[in-house]
Formats: sequence, structure tokens, C-alpha cells
Amino acid sequence: MGRLILIKALIGLWLVTGQAAKAVDLNVTVGFSYFPPWQIANNATFVGGIDYQVLAALQNELAQSYDLHLNFNYYYCPLKRCLLMMQNGQIDLKTGLLYRPEREGYIHFIEPTYQEYVNKAFYIRTNAAYEITDYEDLSNLTVGLSRASVNFPRFDRDPDLAKVEVSGTYKGLQMLVAGRFDAFIGTELVTDYVVRNRKLSSYIRKASYKYKNKNPGFFGVSKTSELAHYLPQLSMAMRTIVENGLVDHAIEQYLSGS
Repeated sequence: MGRLILIKALIGLWLVTGQAAKAVDLNVTVGFSYFPPWQIANNATFVGGIDYQVLAALQNELAQSYDLHLNFNYYYCPLKRCLLMMQNGQIDLKTGLLYRPEREGYIHFIEPTYQEYVNKAFYIRTNAAYEITDYEDLSNLTVGLSRASVNFPRFDRDPDLAKVEVSGTYKGLQMLVAGRFDAFIGTELVTDYVVRNRKLSSYIRKASYKYKNKNPGFFGVSKTSELAHYLPQLSMAMRTIVENGLVDHAIEQYLSGS
């Protein structure tokens, strides 16, 4: 991946020139959505989640190791609006982004990924008379999906599937229960969490077919942001966090409900 080579080169240059000698303070606007357990919001306030923990660890690692002090201001926006705001330079940083070539025009994706696998699963009503055991079973169904979401290439590019966009995972699950469509596709960890915490398991079950492949998730920096000047430090700090197991620990914590 070309951007990884560039980042490695920048890291080498940064190490040689010693740019960390001078302390830096930056105000950084972080876009977030309601995307539990990665991003947990309450009345448009960022209150927790896996990404919240990773952001705190990133902030701490950058301050301690590189004298780069980030002051986070959190801004709530649905994904589609967050992406537009990154294009316009209104948001500096966004978590939980899947890489797509069209996004690279305005986003720096921070290497390494902090999510190796982002599985996509299909959900149907508990009393549904049909099953989804493979991709072909979708052909006669109407599938709900979150607006602006990226799922997997075959699904995203399929012009023959009947799809209905909704404003988010919980809204989509509510509409599924109400019979507005036949199935809902969502990020497995997120949708499982919402089903459990919204007490929807009596009404919704997960189909046996799911998309399981490397589908990595990244932190992304707007190319218009001043933060983009510190990609080497961001990359090295993220590598430390991932290799120390913080992300895996946070995922286990939310999966176990502890």
C-alpha cells in the first residue's frame, strides 16, 4: 500500500531530524457517531466505548513519547455527515473508518489498523420463514443497511439487490422488527451489542451467512487538518497501542459485558 511506504519514509525522516524536541499542543476535533460498542453516545455526548479508550491511550502515548499534546473536542455526527465534514476540514480525526480508494482523496488512514477483522452479518426476524445461508439467498429479499456504511465489495456493488438505507443500526433493527424489510446487514460486533443491550433478542436472530474476511478499520485524519503534519508520530503511537493489546482487551471487556 503506497501510503504505508510513505509513512515509513516519514517516520525515518522524523527520527533523523528529531522533530519531537519541541512540545506541540493541538486542538483536535474528533467526529463520533452512535456505533456501540466502539462509540457510545448519550444525548450527542461521547461517553465511552472501545474507540473512546483507544483515543485516550493515543492521547497519552503521544504526550509521553513524542511531546505531542492533543486537546480533544468531540463532535457528534452520523457517518455520512462526518465524512463530509472531514472533506471540508471541519473535523480533524475520525475513528472506525474502513479504507476505500475514494476516501483516500481526503483522509490519511493511520497505519497500523486497530481492527483487523470487521465482520458483516445479516439479521432476520426470529419468526422468519426463510434463512440466509449464502449470498444467493439475498436475491429475493429486501435488505436494510446504515446510510453511508461500507459493507463488502460484492454486496456494495450489487445493482440487483433491493436495499433500503436507514439512519443507523438501532433504527434499522427497529424497522426490521416492524417488517419494513426482510433482513438487516450490520457490523457483527456492533449489531450484536445493540441487540443485546436494547433487548431485541426475542425478536431478531442472526442468519448463518456472514462476511468474514480481513476488512480492517482505521483511525483517519483529514488531509486539511494540521494534525496531518504528525502522521509519523500517530503511526508509531498507534502501533504501540495495538502491540500492547489494549484494543483486544477493550473488545473482550465489552463482549463480556464487564
